[in-house]
Parts: sequence; structure tokens; C-alpha cells
Amino acid sequence: MSKLNLKLLGPCLLAIAIDAMGFGLVYPIMAAIFSDPHSGIVGAAASPQLRNFYLGLGYGVYPFFMFFGSSLMGELSDGYGRRKIMLLCIFGLALSYLLMALGALLPSIALLLLGRGLSGLMAGCQGIAQAAITDVSTPETKAYNMSIMSMAFSAGVIVGPVLGGITSDRTILPIFNYGTPFLLVAALSVFCGLWTFWYYRDANLPKGKTRVDILLPLRIIYEAGRHQRVAFLSIVFFLMQVGYGLYLQTIMLVLQTRFGYTSSQLGLFSGLIGICFVFGLMVIVRLMLKVWNVVDIAKLGLLIAGIGQLLSALLPHEGMLWALGMVVGCFDMVAYTTMYTAYSDAVTVERQGWALGVAGSVMAIAWVVTGLLTNLLPVLGELGLLMVGGLSFILSFLMMVAYGRKWSSGAVGVGAGVYD
Repeated sequence: MSKLNLKLLGPCLLAIAIDAMGFGLVYPIMAAIFSDPHSGIVGAAASPQLRNFYLGLGYGVYPFFMFFGSSLMGELSDGYGRRKIMLLCIFGLALSYLLMALGALLPSIALLLLGRGLSGLMAGCQGIAQAAITDVSTPETKAYNMSIMSMAFSAGVIVGPVLGGITSDRTILPIFNYGTPFLLVAALSVFCGLWTFWYYRDANLPKGKTRVDILLPLRIIYEAGRHQRVAFLSIVFFLMQVGYGLYLQTIMLVLQTRFGYTSSQLGLFSGLIGICFVFGLMVIVRLMLKVWNVVDIAKLGLLIAGIGQLLSALLPHEGMLWALGMVVGCFDMVAYTTMYTAYSDAVTVERQGWALGVAGSVMAIAWVVTGLLTNLLPVLGELGLLMVGGLSFILSFLMMVAYGRKWSSGAVGVGAGVYD
């Protein structure tokens, strides 16, 4: 297969884009819904503390269910086949976004949160789609297919927040409202599900059965704690994800409260960060790899992203926030990409899937924590919480410096399979 088989792999690429699109789309809309007294989702007379509580809950319920759902769906796809479980996830995503749309339109906070939780449970869709593409890739086409996957993910990251921001702003079109973006993603998910049903077929025969282990994510974390290198990296990655989670959640509130941003303006800001993600992934990381090793690149990414976030808290001027947002987005992706590579380098070939599963679980836990930290807004304010996120980035940088000193990046996989 010298070229991409669009009929076979197109549904998988669209599923990856939808997953990335839905993730980025939600944050500007959530910030707008819970801050807008006219949205009706929370009573107009509700206190800021109550609004912050529900906002944090809206942020945190997705990664909480993702923590269990991503590994569960991956395990099921190994046993029952990619196609069946991918269909389950895609149509599950369609239902979740329909529930969120109804929650925004009725309005009903219970439906909004139920849909948000269900979308987290179905978040294994992206991993299954990636595995499906890998299944049909040959050594000659694997690199090309992987690059196409990155492009699909990047497109979703950029388009999602922009689409969500614009189609939720009724000042652009009277028919737009907070439910419109969710309806659009639900419709796109249904289309993707039908495309998958008609054209995608499993490349490998499924096992036919598998043992469902609900506690698998907890077992993965426990195992990670017994492997010194992976445990150390997990602390670094946790601090990094808390830092960026606080940035993404809090910067929206800063722009909204200080400069009166509408949901469309918040979406454009998020879209710019998405573009910087792609630039960091496709350009900066590749250039740096010609000069430095993975650990040094990760350290630099963590440091620059942290400084950018701290300066955002110290210099909250509109133009400065946009400029610093590009810096944080670009170098967060630099750190994110190289952190995953560091996880891979820390273990043997046989443990690759396990190590990357640990990284996914750690990220989910970190985003649950950032959702809970939103409740500190009445105490610290938006800028204070932004500062906490920046300090978390800096602490992750210091931990990565210690990691680099203890384990040379040149010793790839040395002692990887040993709980040393």
C-alpha cells in the first residue's frame, strides 16, 4: 500500500480529528456558559463560588471517566475487534454531545455533566483509531500513515475551538447558541460512525473474548510506582499537565473577565494555541532533535512554557496574553511530545504499550486535579491560579533536570524491564 487507503482509513482519521476537536471545543464554551448569567445553566443569582464549583466539575468529570474509559476501550478492542468498539465509541460520542447540547439548550446542568462524563468514557476512540491504522500499516507505509494521523489530530485541535467559539456566539448569527457546537460534533460523529460501519473492516481477527478489568488503570499506576524511571517521569508529567491544565482553564476566564471576550473570541484564542501546537510538533521538535537529546528538549520546553505562563499572570495585558499564549502552546507541545518519547525510552520494546498507558493515566489524573483546583478561584483569583500553574511547570522542569542527571538519555532502555 503505497498510498493512503482513504476508504479504509478515512473513518479512523475522522475519528481522531473528532476526538481532538471535541476536546478543544469544550473549554471556551464551558468558560462562557458558566460565567454567563443569561445562559440559565446556573441561576442568575448564583454566587461566583457556586459557578466556579460547577465549572470545575465540568472540567474534571471528563478526565475522570477518561481515566477508566481509555484503557477499558483499548482492552475491549483487543478482544472484540477494533471495528465493534470503535463504533461503540463513535456513536457513544454522538450521544454524549447530543446530551451536552440538550444541557445547554434546555438548560440542564445534569444533562451537560452527564454528556461530558460520557464523552470521557468514550475517549478511547482516538487510541483505537490509531491502533486500527497501525494494524494495516506496513513497514514501508507506517511512517507516512503516522504523519497523516498527526495531521488529522492537528486539524481537530485547530478547528475544534474555533468552530465551537464561532457557532456558539449569537452575535454572529441569531440561530447560534451554546448548544450549536455540540450538535455539530454530534452530527459529525454520526457521519463518522456510518462511514466506519459501511467501509471499515478489521485487519486482524479479534480474539473473540477478553476479561474486562475495570481496575486496570489503577493497576497500571501501581505498577508504574514500582519502576523508578517511569515513576519519576510520571511525577514530572503530572506537574506539567497540572500546569497546562490550569493555564487552559484559567486563561479563558482572564480574557473573559478582564476584556469581556465572547465565546467566539475565546475560540479564536484557543485555535491560535492549536496552531502553535502544530508548529511546535512539526517544526520546533524536529529542529531541536538535530542538536539535542530528548531529555534536554523536554527540559527546555517545560522551562519556557512555565516562564510564559508566569509572565501571563504578571503581565495580564491583552496583546501580551496573545503573544505569551503562542509561546506556552508551542513549548507545551515540545515538552509533551518529548515526554512521551522519554517514557518510551525508559522501558524495553515489550513494555512500550504499558509505559504509554501510564502516561495517559497520569494525564487523566492531572486534569481531574486541575478541575478541582478551579474551586480555589475565590481565594487566589484568575491570575493567582495562573501563577500556580506556572510554578507547577517550573517544578516539573526542576524534576526533569534531576531525572536527566540520574538517568542518562543515551542509555535508552537500560534497566527498563527491571523494577529498579
